[in-house]
Amino acid sequence: MDNLRLKISNIDRVGLVLDISQLLAIRQINIISMEVELNTVYMEIQALDSASKQDLVNKLRAIPHVTTVAEINLMPHQERSEQINAVLTSVSDGIISIDLERRITQYNAAAEKIIRLPARDVIGKNFADIFPADSPLLVTLQQGVSYNNREIVLEKTKSHYLSSGRPIFDKVGRIIGAVTVIKDISAVRELVYTVTAQRQITFKEILFTSQAMQRIISMAKSIAKGDSTVLIRGETGTGKELIARALHAASVRHDKIFVPLNCAAIPDALLESELFGYEDGAFTGATKGGKHGLFEFANNGTIFLDEIGEMPPHLQAKLLRVLQEGKVRRIGGNREIPVNIRVLAATNRDLEKMIATGGFREDLYYRLNVIPLFIPPLRERRDDIPLLAQFFLKRCASRLHKEVDTFQQSALEKLINYHWPGNIRELENVIERAVNIVPDTMILREHIIFDQDYTPSVSAVFACDQTLDEIIYEVEHNVLLKALGKYTTSRQLGVALGLSHTAVLKKLRKHQLSLSHERGRHTN
Repeated sequence: MDNLRLKISNIDRVGLVLDISQLLAIRQINIISMEVELNTVYMEIQALDSASKQDLVNKLRAIPHVTTVAEINLMPHQERSEQINAVLTSVSDGIISIDLERRITQYNAAAEKIIRLPARDVIGKNFADIFPADSPLLVTLQQGVSYNNREIVLEKTKSHYLSSGRPIFDKVGRIIGAVTVIKDISAVRELVYTVTAQRQITFKEILFTSQAMQRIISMAKSIAKGDSTVLIRGETGTGKELIARALHAASVRHDKIFVPLNCAAIPDALLESELFGYEDGAFTGATKGGKHGLFEFANNGTIFLDEIGEMPPHLQAKLLRVLQEGKVRRIGGNREIPVNIRVLAATNRDLEKMIATGGFREDLYYRLNVIPLFIPPLRERRDDIPLLAQFFLKRCASRLHKEVDTFQQSALEKLINYHWPGNIRELENVIERAVNIVPDTMILREHIIFDQDYTPSVSAVFACDQTLDEIIYEVEHNVLLKALGKYTTSRQLGVALGLSHTAVLKKLRKHQLSLSHERGRHTN
């Protein structure tokens, strides 16, 4: 039988609790627990048979100043405990609390899942016997300071989580314990990705009619389900990132994170910390508590390394280790963090030539080139130009609030016969340019203006009344301007123009140009 619990309402007076206790003592009834509030006494006693229970209730009601006696299911502390347990069980975050003796007093189901230890092995144990001795929660218990989102790795169970801690105070402000809320690092990454991720691109959204693209898409679909590394080759602007996103969307990791990184867009000094992260105090200016890199952020998902040919040699070696062993070591760290990621890479560079000249590691090349995928330039898939042009026309007209909706046949022929050095990115720019200047609903041939139409010819330059130095300066300026429209880094410019990295920077300064002149990289 369950214990008997009673709620005794009363008008408060001195000696009331004593009278109740003496009544129970005379009847040899043991008090298991008692709670006293103003005008109410709660009491838990041993179970009684029906007759004894009714007799006791009648005797209690006869005590002076007792107004009512009622049976209840739970004592107030038990009800509070049940409510707390319901809350702790319902939340997805792990909750762990400790008392002044560092004993673990609360440890919910979510904490069991994150820490990978059952509650029976944790509750009542000293916190430092299970968790790191330098845990910030112990500092919170000792000093009463709060902390947020500290990254913690519990080596014994391979648990990786973020911890935020708060001290627990009594009514007079004394510290009586501490509590931490923990979040599994993978759940944090998925939350960040859910908030920041772009809409997924599928193979159905890649527009083409040409046989060249049909072969590429068929092959891409067949390799998407696997987990092998893919190296996507093609000129700038051919749509390499679209293919990478479609590969991810068709893979078994489609509901996980897709992390794109342009290796040429980030300075060498920052690229390593972005990819691999760093530990607390690894260098001056490092974020307190350290930072996990994109390889960790992409764990269980896909990472897309665009412009892989621009990765500096010392990072090529670290990337090779990630591909070989599936582990990442942060800057300033001495532990290796396992990661489960699929790597997709892309480049417009001739990696084979770079290997021959020492610009790219041969062993990394073979690790990346497990499945090569070559995206043809637009001039080799001219059948796709009308379809792509119509798509860009519709999108640009909607965005610019214009009624234009069709091409004159001669305008389409002009588009088809152009050599498209900037590929799909240049096609989109040309269409947007035409939509901006067209006065009616049809784009005519004269509205199609290519990038080269803005560059003065050499003969036009020489027709001017200029000195030789002025002519050379102007030609050099125009060449740099055109190159800045195609290449995105000083290293790329140097290779294309046959100049050293330093010489390129000097010439840019001479002509008051900078890499900020490059066109937007919204298509890759």
